[in-house]
Amino acid sequence: MAAWTFARLTMREAARSRFLPITLTLALLYIGLIAWGCHLILDHTPSIAAAQASAFGMEIFAFYMVSFVIALLAVFVTGASTHHDGESGLLQAMLARPVRRFDVLFGRWLGASLLVAFYVILLTGGLVLAVGLSVGYYPSRPVEAAALLLLQGLAILSLRLLFGTFLGNMASGILPLMLYGLAWMGGLVETVGQALSVQAMVTAGIVTSLLIPTDELWRGVAYFLAPETASALLTQALGRGNPFISLTPIAAPMVAWSCFYVVATFLVAAWSFARRDV
Repeated sequence: MAAWTFARLTMREAARSRFLPITLTLALLYIGLIAWGCHLILDHTPSIAAAQASAFGMEIFAFYMVSFVIALLAVFVTGASTHHDGESGLLQAMLARPVRRFDVLFGRWLGASLLVAFYVILLTGGLVLAVGLSVGYYPSRPVEAAALLLLQGLAILSLRLLFGTFLGNMASGILPLMLYGLAWMGGLVETVGQALSVQAMVTAGIVTSLLIPTDELWRGVAYFLAPETASALLTQALGRGNPFISLTPIAAPMVAWSCFYVVATFLVAAWSFARRDV
């Protein structure tokens, strides 16, 4: 019950700071822009098949931006870091009551997770419908794509809470985004290494994905957004070494590792928070 109270406070703070209405408006504008672009594609292509192929490319890039937006939301939706709250005196006021530190941190994680899940559902459903109703193209497994997007956001969220236990607002927000960029670069190195058959580059990419699995999760999203009949023809059209497309499903051990990563990072954050003086 205490954790749920802090979860509600986290969501209420996001709404009170006008974070929710502003981001919701921008999300709807983004979906509308993609729908308008798909209508233009349909009007300027010679066949429905060509329009669907172009719309698929637009949808992939649109979801790639959504992936980054979800990472940003996961960073900012938690509000101030616990380290900042401790320095400002707010944390002392909360912990003076019979409240466990774990409940405070888990409540923040739970409230932020619900907000991130809301935006994942909104953006995934909105983009799938925008493209589908415009040109008739629907991804093969959008639910699985949304689940991996959410898992990606939760990984960034757990990192934000971990860094927030000993860093201020700016540093604890920047570091998860830098790790997100590192994961993308590691995935790019691995993709190029696979295209050129350079094992050292592939190994470097695998190590990076274990350090921060967000790019591997994105590749799983890209695979579930591809047509059900993605074949050699699509492979030739997209080309090898494309960092935005994946024609192989994400490995089950990587999904399991990502889930463990989220939980373990949060538990380390809770341990760090419990040991610090306030």
